[in-house]
Amino acid sequence: MPIRLHHLSDPVLRSLSSVTEDEEAVAFLLEAEVSRRLLLLRALLDAATETPHCDTAAVRVHWQLLEAAERAAPAAFRTVLLDPQVGVWSAALVRRLTRPDPRSTPDEAPLGVELGFLGQLAAVVHVAAGGDFEVCVPVREGRVFLPGLGRATVGGDPWGTARVWAQDGVVRVAAGGVTVTLPVDPEKDGPGWEGQRRLRAEHAGTTLDLVLDDLGPYAPVPALPGAGRLSPARHAAWQRWFERMWPVMVDDRPAGARALALGLRSIVPLPRGERLRARAASSSDAFGCVLLSEPDEDAEVLPAQVGVTVLHEFRHTLLNGVIFLTPLFEESGDLFHAPWRDDPRPLGGLVHGAYAFSGVVHYWRTRGPKGLAGFEFALWRSAVREVIGTLRGHPALTAPGRALIDALDEQTAGWQAEPVGAREQRLASLAAAHHRAAWRAHHMHPPTAHAAHLAHAWRAAERAVGRPDDTARPDAVPRAGAVPHPEAPACPEAPACPEALPRVEAAPRPEAGLRADPHACRLDTLALLARLRLIAPAEFRALRAADDPASSVPSALPADLALVDGDPVTAAQLYGEELRGPDARPAAWAGLGLALIECGEPAAGTALTDHPELAVAVSRALPVPPDPLALAHWLARWLAH
Repeated sequence: MPIRLHHLSDPVLRSLSSVTEDEEAVAFLLEAEVSRRLLLLRALLDAATETPHCDTAAVRVHWQLLEAAERAAPAAFRTVLLDPQVGVWSAALVRRLTRPDPRSTPDEAPLGVELGFLGQLAAVVHVAAGGDFEVCVPVREGRVFLPGLGRATVGGDPWGTARVWAQDGVVRVAAGGVTVTLPVDPEKDGPGWEGQRRLRAEHAGTTLDLVLDDLGPYAPVPALPGAGRLSPARHAAWQRWFERMWPVMVDDRPAGARALALGLRSIVPLPRGERLRARAASSSDAFGCVLLSEPDEDAEVLPAQVGVTVLHEFRHTLLNGVIFLTPLFEESGDLFHAPWRDDPRPLGGLVHGAYAFSGVVHYWRTRGPKGLAGFEFALWRSAVREVIGTLRGHPALTAPGRALIDALDEQTAGWQAEPVGAREQRLASLAAAHHRAAWRAHHMHPPTAHAAHLAHAWRAAERAVGRPDDTARPDAVPRAGAVPHPEAPACPEAPACPEALPRVEAAPRPEAGLRADPHACRLDTLALLARLRLIAPAEFRALRAADDPASSVPSALPADLALVDGDPVTAAQLYGEELRGPDARPAAWAGLGLALIECGEPAAGTALTDHPELAVAVSRALPVPPDPLALAHWLARWLAH
């Protein structure tokens, strides 16, 4: 198959710079990916023949068999070449062969086993061609994987060799006295054989047909190992989920569904994650592959949730395809807030997120303004607009990168004005503000000297009003059981500390610096609880009544539940109790700030949501945690001056 030059023309770039997906643009990227894979194979051959640790003769034999297979069945060769397992294997092996020493490390297969995968590719294409053939391939831990077909278990030497051959239409794999015969339909299981199963769905003339990859030896994302071979019942469950998802996708986004059906190649199933925290990922080496954990089976929302997760990762695949053809940005080393991540992200992460989530917002926009769809639309439209604002005109973007961001900016600009339900908008605003403030509480740090100065000024202010700095003020916390928001009375006002303000104002106010906190985790808690309240209100009520809700939903504490439930008085009390303890979460300052705002104390609340890192720094600099409500009011006055 010839390697072609692929020029990303302006019309194609415009098609790809969209909140929707285009079938012709996906076809273009697939052809470019074919050429990229061919280049990887050629680089692999060249590197192997120049590496002294390689069995060059075996590599050349497998290469010749692969060339013969391509001539016999070019369409099958293209299909195998586009298998995501082939992409991960070829990219990883080229990187390994260019190391100073490509020999195996303890967590790697022997180099000969990896190079021998060429023979496995040749075998698969020859099977599709239908003629007789024979090839010697490596055994990996007692098994032989044939991409797109399945896996034979032959045992014996875990890193030995096996024969794969076909005669009169019957394909066999043999090693160490064990012979495995492939079933007539290799997707079916048989003695010693595990078939590569597929997921299929059809609606309104659009068909989805992709591999459910629970056999491949190459993890597209090493940090997310797959679930392993699924039982027939679990495979049936995945089939059922995709059959339920596909009509929603086709009806809401017919053109996008056709594009997705063309470009999506495989799903790697992951173990079930936490409640309403589905895990998903994709890899730049595995075009068309989505890693996806088992979804929550809430009957009314599962089809949309599965669809939007697959769409999200598919858009990452598309953008990776674009980046292989033309750079969109140059990494500057700067890190930024991404509303969908716990950790600070580089510029490239923001570009990827803006592209993927603009499609997510468009997806939810078609589902209506109420319920889960209204909440998700409101939440992610604000996230996308925030990130586009960060990216717009950034000097590290290339010309194609600026064109992409400008196109997304134009298409998403009007979304902010579109109406959603009042309940949905409140929850979305709450979740977005909490994530932003919790992120700052973890990752932004005022200079040590400045934090020490603030702590000293706070202690002076406490003494000035006759209150020892190690004495809590329970009267400054809203009373439990008070009438919930919006009728809740304002939280009590903290005493003014005018004597301290001039001394604080006399010192400079340096900007906080970004230093990633590895302990930042589950900053999406309020968004998760909002979803639970919308789709499973009885479950939410039971969780709020539980003594330890975090045992059911990790990171969900009573204060968070009260805030989401529209009871800011109780939330403020509970956050205050947490913050007076020794193990308070930095995110609790964000929650307290939002509770104060909803209680009618916007100045104190905004001080904590805009600058929670100051409260964290002062609290950590003191021998005893301060009264959080008093500190919030004091910081509000200091920031006002």
